[in-house]
Amino acid sequence: MSEADRTWRIDVGEKQHEIELDHSTMTGKVVLKLDGQAVTETRLWWSRKEIPVTVDGHNAVVTVSFAYGGFGARSKLHVDGRYVEPLRR
Repeated sequence: MSEADRTWRIDVGEKQHEIELDHSTMTGKVVLKLDGQAVTETRLWWSRKEIPVTVDGHNAVVTVSFAYGGFGARSKLHVDGRYVEPLRR
């Protein structure tokens, strides 16, 4: 997974938050961080996984799915049902 599609900055209320996804295609380990702190740790094996997280009372869902024959992954973020563009570095 490229860095470009695994970090998002969102404005919720009067605060800005950063959501980051760390994913290993070798182990399947997925760590979701909110403002630098791990909030969820799970495994992903040849499937698609939706990881919910609450950000200041708003519902966010990160969807992770394998790509490139299992050698990479794609991720998307939706907050309150709306798609959020990833942070481009």
